[in-house]
Amino acid sequence: MQHRITLAWAAKEFGLHHLLSMMKMLKQLRKWIFDQAERGVVAKHVEAFIREFFYQNPFSQVGLVTVKDGVAHCLTDLGGSPESHVKALMGKLECSGDSSLQNALDLVHGYLNQIPSYGHREMLILYSALSTCDPGDILETIQKCKKSKIRCSVIGLSAENSICKNLCQETGGLYYIPLDEPHLKELILEHAPPPPTIVLNFVNEFAIANLIKIGFPQRAAEGSVAICSCHKEAKVGAGYTCPRCKARVCELPTECRICGLTLISSPHLARSYHHLFPIVPFYEMYLSLLIDQQNKFPRSCFGCQQSLLNPGNKPGLRVACPKCKQHFCLECDMYIHESLHNCPGCESTRHSKIPNINEG
Repeated sequence: MQHRITLAWAAKEFGLHHLLSMMKMLKQLRKWIFDQAERGVVAKHVEAFIREFFYQNPFSQVGLVTVKDGVAHCLTDLGGSPESHVKALMGKLECSGDSSLQNALDLVHGYLNQIPSYGHREMLILYSALSTCDPGDILETIQKCKKSKIRCSVIGLSAENSICKNLCQETGGLYYIPLDEPHLKELILEHAPPPPTIVLNFVNEFAIANLIKIGFPQRAAEGSVAICSCHKEAKVGAGYTCPRCKARVCELPTECRICGLTLISSPHLARSYHHLFPIVPFYEMYLSLLIDQQNKFPRSCFGCQQSLLNPGNKPGLRVACPKCKQHFCLECDMYIHESLHNCPGCESTRHSKIPNINEG
């Protein structure tokens, strides 16, 4: 389960990820950040991150925090609805006052410290200031985040900052400075996949497996009228009924406001499965081996059936699955690991071994 907040933090476990993301809109921003249009560029990439994050982590939660005039403000609470976060994000973003990284960390720590031990806690910070004006010792706050297992990563929108670098080093996060707008988008989207679980030792409470109660609600009948527990108002159809308390919710995944049960659908469960059992990397076939034993290897990609031979029937670049030994082109290799999350060769072999109950 993963919980994230953008100013930015997150937690994840078993597909449940909590992220708090914090955006620092400050007086010392670069000139291109001052322009309203350029601030919109940053908001646009954060919106893309939120949607991609929920696509890859359907059980996870995100929250948004902003810092202005040295005070951290919670823009949205932790939740599993991308639309509510995007709506709040597209509101008025203002730049004023000094930055206080310590106040932001304290606010985020208060949220993430309540996350159960089965969840990963992560903060993603978009920081544009060159300094931080704090009311106390920020180094103690960093150690407090480290003790609470909150992984803090920073994307700096200005020059490198030593305190941000120290924060990332102490908590095991990443610190990057984007070169341009495409690079900024790339760095933000890198945080969408759930981070790997790090087992410090076998008695670590954060490595202990936990059972999580979840419910699969039924879709409400068209035309039925019920009070939505999310918005506290009557709605017609277009909702889901909690299997435990029969309360109505608008969308999935979410947490029932009445009984607290995590509500999901079967597609969400299937989508998060590949994070628990990722497909193994394919290994590259050496051209010298392909040339020496050219007749022993397939001439076409097992995935797209395109030829793997270069002009003159010379072997081209290819990769092979270490389990099924099937060969794939580089495009299929990227598609399998980034989108499909299943090896076609392994799947075809597994299905061919299933006995046909109609035979015999």
